[in-house]
Amino acid sequence: MLLGLLLACSSPSTPTADKAGDDSAAAGDSAGPEDSAPADDSAAIDPFCVDQPVVTWANFGAGFLLEACQGCHASTTPDRHGAPEGVSFDNVDEAWAWQPRILARATGEAPTMPPLGGINEADRQLLAIWLRCAAAGT
Repeated sequence: MLLGLLLACSSPSTPTADKAGDDSAAAGDSAGPEDSAPADDSAAIDPFCVDQPVVTWANFGAGFLLEACQGCHASTTPDRHGAPEGVSFDNVDEAWAWQPRILARATGEAPTMPPLGGINEADRQLLAIWLRCAAAGT
């Protein structure tokens, strides 16, 4: 229910990189990935995630979304209580598609989802850990 209301007023954020128009490699330029410096993965680590427990769909997300969100955000729910039709959390991929909005509306200092509350702070923290620290789709 929380996530349902959270996402009711937003659209998914799905950034994509369009490489079709990328002309950064000029004709005759043979530099490939093997000629580049290795990526520094340490810059991608969110400091929030250091020393956090492992939280995944299997050990937290599925149960949390079932209890807190799917009252409004299941594709089969008869009364979505205003949640948009396209915003459902029936599986891990659907939940991760809405990850930025779920984080914005259901975690942090002033969460607005679910609109009637009912989520304890420990579960909100686990939700934040899952969606900030786990690999997408897990």
